[in-house]
Amino acid sequence: MRSTVLNKSLALLLAIIAGCGYDSTTPYPAPGPSGQEGLWTASASNPAILRLSPDQLLTTGDRVPATAITTRSAALFELNGIAFDTDGTMWVTSQGDSSLVAFSPTALAYSGSSNATVVISSTNGSLSAPTAVAFDRQHRLWVANSHNGTIVRFDRAQLASSGSPVPSVIISGLGQPAAVAFDASGSLWYSDIRRNKLASFSEAQIAASGFLAPQVVISALAASLANPAGIAFDADGNLWVASLSNQTVVAYSPAQQATTGSPVPHVVLSPNAGSLDEPVGLAFDSDGALWVMDGIDGLTKFPRALLGATGAPAPSVRLTLTNYTLFWSVAFWPKPAGLPLN
Repeated sequence: MRSTVLNKSLALLLAIIAGCGYDSTTPYPAPGPSGQEGLWTASASNPAILRLSPDQLLTTGDRVPATAITTRSAALFELNGIAFDTDGTMWVTSQGDSSLVAFSPTALAYSGSSNATVVISSTNGSLSAPTAVAFDRQHRLWVANSHNGTIVRFDRAQLASSGSPVPSVIISGLGQPAAVAFDASGSLWYSDIRRNKLASFSEAQIAASGFLAPQVVISALAASLANPAGIAFDADGNLWVASLSNQTVVAYSPAQQATTGSPVPHVVLSPNAGSLDEPVGLAFDSDGALWVMDGIDGLTKFPRALLGATGAPAPSVRLTLTNYTLFWSVAFWPKPAGLPLN
């Protein structure tokens, strides 16, 4: 069952779970050796961290995830953002219980129940329904908090062990940030799912806490941004945005990212036979193909050759994940080369 709540609020998953039916008895794949390479995401319907192996990404179909990890270290029951550090440790935000957890490569190697390697808890709103994470070029972790409208930074030393550290930097007054990403210059971009805009701060601006005026703000033009969710940069510096409510994925060129305004998107990808029903998460692979996470159904792949012009291209691969639904974020390991940090 679908729900328009997904298009209106970051509290969407609780409403959809109520409508679809939550079944905690759904079986997971049996534990076994797996490796770490492939595409990773997290499901909230049957909370788990999931991996599709490279060979599972080649053709359309339904997939039993190659790795499925459950944990008691975080609820994972709403919107879960994921990102890898340079060592292959996966960091996951858990919106429902306002926590941040890390799983080492060893912890990601097998299916089954696994305790997080590091658990970061909230202190004075440092984590407030976090929905997204991204690493900067100094390998510091930035977290978008949807409830109190902040983006916060944790330094490497603060992430070395479990605890409730005070963020080194807190950027406030950001509406309802849904995603964060860094461009090639080190500027921090975020999507505001409530105010229907994108904004960036320069690397110099984010060196200290405060209510900061963005260096650039991109606003909607005729619903070009309707509840913007996931964002990602491609190798050419284009900024891609999952526009949730109008079921499109749009791109802004580097020139359009340079000044504040409401530009017509450089590229608009529209649905083709349900290909973009609920676009939320975005990630580029090593071949430059764009993978779009659907909040309900699964994944679609658009090869690089289909990303150069506006249209309604048919994805080359469409995947669903057996026994899982309600997704938000997606990431590849190893990190694809040639892309801005994320």
